[in-house]
Amino acid sequence: LISTYSLNLSCSWKLFSVCPCFSSGQQEVAVKPDHNAVLQCQSPKSETIQVLKWSRPDMRSDGYVYFYRNKRSYENYQLPCFHGRVALRDPEMKNGDASLILKNVTANDAGTYDCYVSVGDMKGSKSTHSEIRHLTITDSGESVETR
Repeated sequence: LISTYSLNLSCSWKLFSVCPCFSSGQQEVAVKPDHNAVLQCQSPKSETIQVLKWSRPDMRSDGYVYFYRNKRSYENYQLPCFHGRVALRDPEMKNGDASLILKNVTANDAGTYDCYVSVGDMKGSKSTHSEIRHLTITDSGESVETR
């Protein structure tokens, strides 16, 4: 018996100035309940991340899974169910790595996760990037096709 839950994350760029666009497309991640999931999100390596928002649009709330601005995270903007359960894979976000570790996943963590990144370079130009991923939570830990 395999229990399967799905989670979606997508990818698009909105440009406010001329800059290269990076898109990692859709990715599927399989993880067992009570394990950690890495939700990958990548912004351009040459730009500084100014704002990072991981959200769950299906939860219809003003809170976030993770919120970062002005070189620090804001736990008070987090949804209560994610307090103490999320961390950046690279807290310094070197090379544009805005990936999130979701700890001790449960069936309730299945759903849509959106990574929104606002970046800037030394010249002051800005761009935004968002990604959506597909996460499968399964008892076996093996990837299972879900639709």
